[in-house]
Amino acid sequence: MFKNIVAATPFTSPAANSYFQNIVQSGHGFQSDVSFLATLRALVAPRITDEDRVTLLFTSTSFTADSLQSARADRVVETITRDMPLDSSGMFIIHNFCNQNADDNTANMQAIEKNFASRLQGYHQLNKMTDFFIKSFPVLCYINTELKNVVIFTEKLDLKKLHYIQCSILAALPWFFNPENGVSDVEMELLQSLREKSSDKYMDCIERIASQYDFKTARVRQLLNGFETRYERIELDKIKNSIEHTNDEIIQLNSSIGALLTRKNDFCTKLLGLELKIVQGGEDSEIMEYFLCNNKLHLENVTDTNLYFSVGDYLSYFDKEMVERMLDNRHSFVYENENGRPYTRIEHDKMKMLLQAIFLDEIFRIKFCAAYRFSLGGNVSPISGHEFPCELNTFMPNPHIDKYSCMGNYQMTINERLMENDYIGALEQSIASCKSLNWADSTVMGFFIATMYGHNGSVNSRCIELPDGSVVKPAQAILWLEKQAEQDNAETTEEGA
Repeated sequence: MFKNIVAATPFTSPAANSYFQNIVQSGHGFQSDVSFLATLRALVAPRITDEDRVTLLFTSTSFTADSLQSARADRVVETITRDMPLDSSGMFIIHNFCNQNADDNTANMQAIEKNFASRLQGYHQLNKMTDFFIKSFPVLCYINTELKNVVIFTEKLDLKKLHYIQCSILAALPWFFNPENGVSDVEMELLQSLREKSSDKYMDCIERIASQYDFKTARVRQLLNGFETRYERIELDKIKNSIEHTNDEIIQLNSSIGALLTRKNDFCTKLLGLELKIVQGGEDSEIMEYFLCNNKLHLENVTDTNLYFSVGDYLSYFDKEMVERMLDNRHSFVYENENGRPYTRIEHDKMKMLLQAIFLDEIFRIKFCAAYRFSLGGNVSPISGHEFPCELNTFMPNPHIDKYSCMGNYQMTINERLMENDYIGALEQSIASCKSLNWADSTVMGFFIATMYGHNGSVNSRCIELPDGSVVKPAQAILWLEKQAEQDNAETTEEGA
């Protein structure tokens, strides 16, 4: 029984810890010695299955004999074993009674021997373990074959005892070690080396057994698995942050442009405020006539300085080539959310069929709506999170506008129209922005697609207009397509007959 600390072994290196993930140590070891875990891995690893697990745990208590005598038997066991997860499976627990007084330790050992097995269902004492160590120091061992648990009690544990107890690993784990199969020569040498006065033979055996394993390959595979994807996800987050930062800059610049336009309007003879004043006074004006004649516009409110209105129209502007690319890519936002998890509420093939009918075949049309604020100062700004009038209850809020307050390039064109006092042109550009959907903007498209799948319950998805003019939700539109396909197949069959 050697007494020097075994501080490092090939079986307890970081690479080995990655390799033996089902033979581990919980909590702190004993005096920085790692030999018990190393011996467990060396002996158990060739015999353990993928479903099994061994967790080494060191615990200790120091209750006096007087405190045990005044407590009930069930409380004694419960108190001593309070740090032991005895209901878990695959535990290998070594408990040390560490009182300085030998009589106190003896009282603890007697209390365990008298009450442990009777108080804990499924555990029974392994008497041959006690007999094996009786000439050296007292040991009590209890096993639970159903949970595959081992609990060893001893007193005044030191390094020599720690190393000697490892000789009992074979006997303590009968569910792993079949006596008929025996052990290899080097394993027997390892067990015998634990009785020697030096750790040299032990380390030699450990290193020889460890040479049978390729720890490096397992470690590299674990650490670098998915490394490229992790880098791409980091870059994805950076790009998203950059997009948000750029949007903030755009908003700030638009505010600055609005301020400049306000200054310019001080020198203009025809102010937007005068036209709005004419509208409020009941006289004819260009803007009034435009609102009266254009059913796409819904005037909601007019204050002293602002005009609030909504737009409802059919989605018209999108990139068909980009639509085709996204529909054909099974890992695009059409089928997976931003975390790479597939959508499940609607089958992917059915969603592809629906989007193709809308954006490529133009069998259906989507009705979009958006809200805007027209400022007397000379600026048009989008309104997000808007509550639309009942006339637009069959329209989906354009996610560019309603979710992200983004008008894209339309904002620049609107500002140009306002600089020329072309207010009708600015309103027309507002309508155009409502009718647009940028399939290259993955953030916006992710929200739109999630709404189509039904994951954004607060957003209206009853916006798909069928050829007969009725407006339905995505699931109903898909059902229409399936019925139409059945009718077409039936007609083809009749013609063929």
